[in-house]
Amino acid sequence: MNLDIRKRVTKSPDIRRQELMDAAIRIFKDKGISKTTVSDITQTAGVAKGTFYLYFDSKDQLLGGLKERLVDEILEHAGEQYARVGREDWWALVDSVLESFVDFMLARSDMVHVLMQEGAGHDFDAGANDVFAQCEAKVDAMFASGIQAGIEAGAFRTVDPELIGKFFHHAIDGTLIHSILYGEPIDRDRFVTAAKELVRKALAP
Repeated sequence: MNLDIRKRVTKSPDIRRQELMDAAIRIFKDKGISKTTVSDITQTAGVAKGTFYLYFDSKDQLLGGLKERLVDEILEHAGEQYARVGREDWWALVDSVLESFVDFMLARSDMVHVLMQEGAGHDFDAGANDVFAQCEAKVDAMFASGIQAGIEAGAFRTVDPELIGKFFHHAIDGTLIHSILYGEPIDRDRFVTAAKELVRKALAP
């Protein structure tokens, strides 16, 4: 007897939720947020429309989930880099962190583009209580603390590590976001080289 038995693949709720968000990023980027429907998202994800509402009450709630996911990833990545402070050669660490930061943003260019389009990304510049503003403040603090540690070790010199850290963070981050949002080509190696030059000139003793 030849039986065609197909096992139903059951995915965990977390995996299914992430797949819906990944599908939303793709369709949002192609169609725009306002023109995308829940049906578009579920069709792209390959699931029934009802499945969407097991995880999200609305498209807006899904957008909120995307913002939270990006923030979590940013803070996790920044924390991993900050944990290296004081454990490696200072200038080698600077180069490595800059390369990692640029690669992190480029790998998430579609998500950044989506969250910045059609007003969805206004939270990048919102008040202190906003999830993105809080995230940015934490990353700024890591930059400042890392620079201060380098000053104390005699590797760096600057009179205002807090403000210099913000300059580095937002100059690099802002330039990448601008290029992603407006579809400007990004030469990764050229960008990294310029970022390294900026930091070295500002921090060199």
